[in-house]
Amino acid sequence: MTNFPKWSDVRADIVAASGGEEAVAEARRRNQTYIDGRRLAERRRSLGLSQTEVADLMGVTKGRISQIEHGDVSTVEAIARYVQALGGRLQVSAVFGDDQYILGGTDTDAA
Repeated sequence: MTNFPKWSDVRADIVAASGGEEAVAEARRRNQTYIDGRRLAERRRSLGLSQTEVADLMGVTKGRISQIEHGDVSTVEAIARYVQALGGRLQVSAVFGDDQYILGGTDTDAA
């Protein structure tokens, strides 16, 4: 059987080589926003909508839809408007360990 090192024994060196905890957290955040954007794009396609159609519904450019779908999102409002254009409603949850609170959904008419 091969002996592999324990993650706890090598993690500190890998994190340091990656730029530290903040850099790792930022990479994790970027990765998650990319995944979220791709999932939204999949949903749009499953509904048979083009980026242009969603852009028209939101009153933005097709380029902005592409940015959202690639995880380049600056505000929760932009995501809420995108979700609303697909016929959904964004919900926000607050997580405290094992406790999760679903907060009010967002409805926005802002451009």
